Amino acid sequence: MFEYIEFMQPDVDLKAIRCFLALAQELSFGRAAKRMNLTQPSLSAQIRKLEEQIGQRLFDRTTRAVQLSPVGTALLDQAGTFVAQADAFAAQLAAWRDRPDRRIVLGAPIYTFELPQHGALLSAIARELPNISLRVDNDFAYSLCEGLIKGTVDLAMVVAAVVPHDKYLADMARQQCGELEIPDGLPRLTLSREPIGLAIPQEHPLARFDVVPQAALSGSVIAMLAPLHGKSLYQPISTWLAAAGATGFLPPEAHAFALERYCREYRIPAISIAQFRPKDHGNVVYRPVAGLSILTELAVLRSNRQMRAASEMQLWKIAESLVPQAFAD
Repeated sequence: MFEYIEFMQPDVDLKAIRCFLALAQELSFGRAAKRMNLTQPSLSAQIRKLEEQIGQRLFDRTTRAVQLSPVGTALLDQAGTFVAQADAFAAQLAAWRDRPDRRIVLGAPIYTFELPQHGALLSAIARELPNISLRVDNDFAYSLCEGLIKGTVDLAMVVAAVVPHDKYLADMARQQCGELEIPDGLPRLTLSREPIGLAIPQEHPLARFDVVPQAALSGSVIAMLAPLHGKSLYQPISTWLAAAGATGFLPPEAHAFALERYCREYRIPAISIAQFRPKDHGNVVYRPVAGLSILTELAVLRSNRQMRAASEMQLWKIAESLVPQAFAD
């Protein structure tokens, strides 16, 4: 269980906390009121009620600007986590009330189609559970993780970096979760785990290293992942490149598969996620790098709710059979 924020009392109005989050993001009473479908006086009353309850100002207001106060800044992430937990609990109740015998929903983003573990899982399901009522959802990973948290998705196969659960909930409340991030609070089966490295044209000077030292990147242009993949990837990679004196370049398509293609076609090094590398390496080599320690996993996740259908448990057992010995408990 995750702890509620310290100022929470049983009679705290969840609507007031939502108003606080909306104003913290918009920094405008007008925009926040519109977002919450309230009048500005009603929004102001909600904020004032919350401030009176905790005995602290949450915002510094002037005639020209609204800014979070130090107390508001300190409570922002916890408030987001609280709202996300409340929403997840409500969604789980609704899922079991409305569809107690619903079909099992297995999430698998489109990018997993080329992975052998994807085919192995679906083949095993067809073989061992021929009568299961199953729907495969090919949505984005951040949507599938939200579904897992809220109980509307049962299992999901994704590639991502693992981030703290509370941070993920706070980002989810602000709609800022990355496509290649998963929360560590969900039950997880790890099928592979690899460090992020570089795809390098074989004629490039960096290809001569077995492990690319950070200093060797000075002056290089490196194709980068887009920020939408998640702050836990984008920020440390950007910092690492800047410290090395390299330039991170965002191509028009800056997702993991596109970077592999970009390296081959335009002959510049690119950030490479091992799970997305093509089977045929062609005239590209892959190298680990020094000074950057970000791991991505191919994992199967499931909802952490307590009530589970028998078919969901059977599906989890099948997924467990795919776990390599190196990651088995």
